[in-house]
Amino acid sequence: MPMSFIAGQAFWGKIRFPDGEFPAYERPYLVVGIDGEYIEILTVSSVAGKEWKLTLPANKEIFKYDPPFPRRTFAKLDSLQKVHLSNLSNVRIAKSGAALDATELSEIMGSIIRE
Repeated sequence: MPMSFIAGQAFWGKIRFPDGEFPAYERPYLVVGIDGEYIEILTVSSVAGKEWKLTLPANKEIFKYDPPFPRRTFAKLDSLQKVHLSNLSNVRIAKSGAALDATELSEIMGSIIRE
């Protein structure tokens, strides 16, 4: 049976990047939309050692990051992907499925860079 998700949840896994490559390690993703058998996700990253990336317009810091992220995090607003649920069998839901603060999620969703 496929997993079910809600917007604002996060998970760890290896999802193919928009350029076709797979990440070398499991990374976190934020669910920003649900569409039938698909979910929309953004790639997220910890801020540690990458503070300079917060100055880029395509990145948005998540201030109320916990839950679902364990440390200071930013969303990559230009990384929106639509993924079929069948491609998510090996992912781990973060923080027992706890969702991101609704205001933070709304701000992120309103800032997504769509091609």
